Amino acid sequence: MILLKCNIGALLFCILLAQAHGKSTLTNNGYEDLVVAISPDIPQDNSIIDNIKSLMTDLSKFMYTATRQRAYLRTVKILLPKTWKYATDATVAGESFQDAEFRIDTPNSAYGDHPYTQQTTDCGTPGDFTHLTPDYVNNKQVLTLREKTLMHEFAKLRWGVFEEHGYPGDEKFPMFYLKETWTAEGQTTVMRPNFCVNDNINGYEQDFVTGGACAQDPSGSGLPDGHCMFYASQDSTASSSIMSLPYLQSQTDFCDDESEKNLHNSDIPTKQNLYCNGRSTWSVITENADFSNNNNPPKNITNLVPNFIIIGGQEQVISYVMVMDASNSMNTAGRLQAMKDAANRWISYDVEDGTKVGMLPFNEFPFPNLGFALAEVNAESKTMMIEKISKLTTALYTCICDGLVEAAESSIYLNSMEGNAIILLTDGKQTKNCKYSYEDAKKKLILKKIRLITIALGNKADDEIEGLAEATGGKTFFVDDNSGPGDFSDAFTGSTTFQPADTISNTDQTIYQRTWAYNTSNVDSFTVDASLGRKLTFRMEVKNGDTYCNFDMKISIIDPTNNRENITFPCSKSNYGTFILQIPDDALEGKWVYIVESASQYDSMTISVTSRSRTSSTDPIQTKCWIKTGEQTLGSDVYLKLAAVAEVKQGSKPVIGARVRAYITRPGDGALNPPSEIELLDNGSGADVISNDGVYSRYFTKYTGAGRYSVKCEVVGDSNTQINEGFIVSRKNKLSLPANPQAPICCGSNALSSNPTLSSSGNFTRSAIGGSFQAKAGDFPTTDKFPPNRVTDLQVRDLCMKGQISFTAPGDDFDSEEPVTMYTIKYSKYQGNLTEEQFDAANDENLIEITEEDLVNDSTLTPLAGGSLVTLSLNTTLFEQGIVYSFGMRATDDKGNRSPMSNIAGAKCTVTVPSGATKLAEIPILSILAYILYVFIKI
Repeated sequence: MILLKCNIGALLFCILLAQAHGKSTLTNNGYEDLVVAISPDIPQDNSIIDNIKSLMTDLSKFMYTATRQRAYLRTVKILLPKTWKYATDATVAGESFQDAEFRIDTPNSAYGDHPYTQQTTDCGTPGDFTHLTPDYVNNKQVLTLREKTLMHEFAKLRWGVFEEHGYPGDEKFPMFYLKETWTAEGQTTVMRPNFCVNDNINGYEQDFVTGGACAQDPSGSGLPDGHCMFYASQDSTASSSIMSLPYLQSQTDFCDDESEKNLHNSDIPTKQNLYCNGRSTWSVITENADFSNNNNPPKNITNLVPNFIIIGGQEQVISYVMVMDASNSMNTAGRLQAMKDAANRWISYDVEDGTKVGMLPFNEFPFPNLGFALAEVNAESKTMMIEKISKLTTALYTCICDGLVEAAESSIYLNSMEGNAIILLTDGKQTKNCKYSYEDAKKKLILKKIRLITIALGNKADDEIEGLAEATGGKTFFVDDNSGPGDFSDAFTGSTTFQPADTISNTDQTIYQRTWAYNTSNVDSFTVDASLGRKLTFRMEVKNGDTYCNFDMKISIIDPTNNRENITFPCSKSNYGTFILQIPDDALEGKWVYIVESASQYDSMTISVTSRSRTSSTDPIQTKCWIKTGEQTLGSDVYLKLAAVAEVKQGSKPVIGARVRAYITRPGDGALNPPSEIELLDNGSGADVISNDGVYSRYFTKYTGAGRYSVKCEVVGDSNTQINEGFIVSRKNKLSLPANPQAPICCGSNALSSNPTLSSSGNFTRSAIGGSFQAKAGDFPTTDKFPPNRVTDLQVRDLCMKGQISFTAPGDDFDSEEPVTMYTIKYSKYQGNLTEEQFDAANDENLIEITEEDLVNDSTLTPLAGGSLVTLSLNTTLFEQGIVYSFGMRATDDKGNRSPMSNIAGAKCTVTVPSGATKLAEIPILSILAYILYVFIKI
């Protein structure tokens, strides 16, 4: 269960509970069970295993130094894909590629072979995973000090800190910045490379495209242009921070707020300063549960070499036990029949032969002998399994935990074997006369590393089941009584994601899904794009209340060349109302149409279409959907913010410019509370971290009350949608980069390079399920307490020429589409005046607010819809030549909720003199205003 509100003391526990299962634990200074997983798309190369061991050993030793003798790696598990054949040391016990902390996969086009960590903008919140490539692991670039680079990434992954360096061409986190100082002669500025360091660094500037000298920014900012990179040399002596220059030999420490030696610089424009409000990395790290309250204090440890355990490979397999509610409440709203139909469909059509499945019905312990023992699924056993499920009847009581413990420990079920899964289906609450409690069940499941997948049937299912699934690293789904049959199938399909992953080309992608209420004729279309076409499968599922359908339905499938196939489908008990058609050859690219006709009435019908990549060498466009948690203090309460997130990629290449929507079903009457439709954005603002990286996000705030919420995502690509090919191709033949390039060029706030390689995606559609979460009464504010989100991309350009200021509009509630009520923008000659505390100070003559009268060219401070790009033109006569000004802003909604102060945007007032014009220094008798008029006339 995702808790939405925690008291202050329990907040850290709540945040950690929301993270993926399978994360390593720190005990007595040693991290145990850190998982490094290899993607099934990586061809077998045994040298990767040896090099993982070498890398992790070096990381462990340096970690001990960097954490000031507080942590090292004690146990590392290397998870091999099922496509590899290799002698293993142990069986898989709940580990999976999608939950691994380090994932070795094909290069992401934006990052190349540089490691990167996917994370949110919430300071102190652990990242999702760290991505490594085979070439990085095998060191084909011949990089040095990789243990420091990995420490840099591990700090983001584990402790939720951020980079303390800039990126070339990045407007939010620039490679260089202007540092202002004031003397008796006035303000002076010095350009400096954007690194948080405790000593001077040596190095050189270079245009990473041409290999020559850096050019000046044509806007007159006083900084180099976006191709200018600063390369620190190894004769630099700065020892901190690891988050700034991890490839330097001298770097050994994180910056802190305590010691003069490693003192943090809170004024420079880095991710750490923006997202952690100027706090040092060490202060964030030591507040993590790993080290807070004197956990894992410094300790003298001599053996820092991890114990490596090889798991997975071709031997890995996961068994399932369905623990099915057989209490009398299941007779309500046709739940029992719907559950039996869904389980029979799953076994008949979805479970791969050879997978072991068992079924345990529960009501009052001891349970009636109505289930079946764990057995391999094959043609013969399917008949037995389906017969048992179909004969399921109900009785009194609901002993949920007794069923879970029985499934985990009984010799005919999982027999206490590690690393398997239980699927729990229930509509009720645990009754009092049961043998085991939820705490008992949780301890036993966690001990045996058994994942629990919960499928709540209706809104009265026990509140505790989602929390139990969360604790075991499982998944949660919700099937409303009024939902279509597809929701049940989605839940069962979601449970199979814990099976060892196959290659991308052999993974089904959901192109289309829609649920229909009864109509005599339903017509719609779907698109097969260029990346798909193999094993195109059309699937129809019919729900007919608490009885089986028993009538004919007519189905027509029309391909892009107007060839039509007409089929009569006898909907009946024998097929569980399920029709499946697989196109025998590669499906034609383009628009397909289907028509379903039925003279007989039914409750609902779900149509879904899946396909695989057209060829094994073609990566399909794929999407994932999930709910991400963060934390937010609102008044005196601490809540967890929820964001809907979808990742859209072709292989490892980001897909940008797609239309991505999340649909969140909410408690209450469906007519009064329809699903909340949220357009997710990849703009680097609000819930989104980096623009154009193929990860689309937005916060969710539209609660309708206590109950269960479920999430789905739909993606539509068109002529404006593109694949971010990055700069890998162009980089390979460039000799301009240093022979040993270790400074990352991507990604600060934008995953697009200055001259990116983009390709058209063409038209496509995708659909993905995101699971469910539960909100209890009191877990969310009943009044509007959600403030606008913080603006993090405030920019000022051409201050004394065009005077442009821009930012992404915050929403009324975080980054919602509804506009705020007011923008407040202020500027000063003194950056120190722009602080959260000082921003609202009255009568501060050094802090000037921009008003409507200060705007030109029809600019206005009237707020735009959240997510829109706001561009304002300032009156350039407000500013003095040669002065660096600092700008900040905040937004206010209609209830007076205010956003935190934005990032500080600095700009130097510089008038670029056209060729042939007289320089300002040569015309001292002119005022700045007269000079601007003079230049305008000259132009």
